[in-house]
Amino acid sequence: MLKAAGTNDPMSETEQEQASAAPKGKARVIIVEDDERLRTYAINALASAGEIEIVGDAGNLAAGLPLVDLLPDLALLDLGLPDGSGISVIEAIRAKVPACKVLVFTVFEDKASVINTLKAGADGYILKDTSAEMVLAHVRATLAGETPISARAASHLLSLVRDEPVAEEATGAEAPHLSPRERELLEYLARGLSRKEAARIMNLSPYTVAEYVQGIYRKLQVKSRGEAVFEAIQAKLIRIDRD
Repeated sequence: MLKAAGTNDPMSETEQEQASAAPKGKARVIIVEDDERLRTYAINALASAGEIEIVGDAGNLAAGLPLVDLLPDLALLDLGLPDGSGISVIEAIRAKVPACKVLVFTVFEDKASVINTLKAGADGYILKDTSAEMVLAHVRATLAGETPISARAASHLLSLVRDEPVAEEATGAEAPHLSPRERELLEYLARGLSRKEAARIMNLSPYTVAEYVQGIYRKLQVKSRGEAVFEAIQAKLIRIDRD
């Protein structure tokens, strides 16, 4: 099953290849949240982390979009902004700062919101009833390359693939071809495992796993794990409801 946010410790070690590529110094974070109380809550949740620097915050889409120009490492983002959807911020990030991680922090838990947000390129999806301690833990996990997803959001992903068979080869002439090992890796990543955990299970080096990930992104024409998972599920290349 998917690794639901809050059900276990998301603080696994960052993969060696991620560490070598990560920016030096503090991780730059922006927060876009229209509720001032919740924005302050999120800011305070991250304030104790010495490795994180909040470089900007905003309460609406108009003020949030310019924050993308600050080249953040992570955006903590609400979807329901008073002047538009937070998905517009995700799209701007993917266009201008593709390496930036996006952790959605929202009250929306309906299927359309979850699927559309992951399709847009979100790296994680948590709800606003998350404790301050877990908000920080999920931010750290997202920066480390993991995919925190709330249990209720994860159920929508499972509904896309439950009882759907997966052929050994690509399901159509237009479907991208993933090798069996790439499919296996993507299934592990879709369940919330880190690259290092997947490498251990698959008996591969972290560097080989990094090469597989780049191949998957290239074949699916995506830039984030969330996009890769969504596209692979839609094309019935993987399933994530295995025991």
